[in-house]
Amino acid sequence: MLVLVKTPHTEIVLNGDGAQEIIELLRSHFPVQVVDPDSLSDDEELVNINDTDWWKSNKHRVLAGARLKAGLTQKQLAEKTGLRQTVISEYENGKRRMTMKMARKFAAALDTYPEKFMA
Repeated sequence: MLVLVKTPHTEIVLNGDGAQEIIELLRSHFPVQVVDPDSLSDDEELVNINDTDWWKSNKHRVLAGARLKAGLTQKQLAEKTGLRQTVISEYENGKRRMTMKMARKFAAALDTYPEKFMA
């Protein structure tokens, strides 16, 4: 079951025991839309974004988005991480593969979680 919390925009997948209770808790605090795969029409389909060609060719852009959201330039992020600006550019353009070690470094500098940068 996919739960969309519209404000703030959050997507949560819940399965198993207690899922309904968690949904009710979310509903008590946020406007929630539950997307049930069984209720989709014949021309609709839920697709894991990690399986799409678009994501495979654009996943490296998450770092640039997080950097821009934080209001930082590549140079400023480089200073916060101790990396060269050219290295930041290589990550943002998909020329370097993201490792968990680097994801942690970027997450610390951007005040977010490292899994955001892993696919």
